[in-house]
Amino acid sequence: MRLLVVFLYIGFLFIMTCTASFTDLIEHQQIRFLVTDQPDFWSFFEYRSFPYSDPGYISQKAGHALCFFMLAVLLKTLFHSFKAVITVSWVFALITEIAQMYFSRTGCLVDVMYDSGGIMLFLMVHYLSRAAARSTDIFDT
Repeated sequence: MRLLVVFLYIGFLFIMTCTASFTDLIEHQQIRFLVTDQPDFWSFFEYRSFPYSDPGYISQKAGHALCFFMLAVLLKTLFHSFKAVITVSWVFALITEIAQMYFSRTGCLVDVMYDSGGIMLFLMVHYLSRAAARSTDIFDT
């Protein structure tokens, strides 16, 4: 059952990242795929043209981090190894960004970094919660 939930969530993320318009998906529940056979690979490395201080941009990128935080949470239910969780999450982040370039979307390395931020946040929360539980155990004895 856990495997099914992970696959459904991965499918959900893939649809969200590759649909022609994320806005149309959210506002009108419209899923469309526009495939291109001429992706602009150089745009993957672009980082100067983004509106980093725009609230809409910040909100969207926080969504990236949240989605990959949740992916890491779900993957931790399948894998005991943090290395596996990080690797699978990060590879999926990279794949979705590259795939976007084939679906008439902007795939970029900057977004992989936002996704990685969500994965790292999961690790921090997990380690801090384990440390807090251990310190509570010390005081209970």
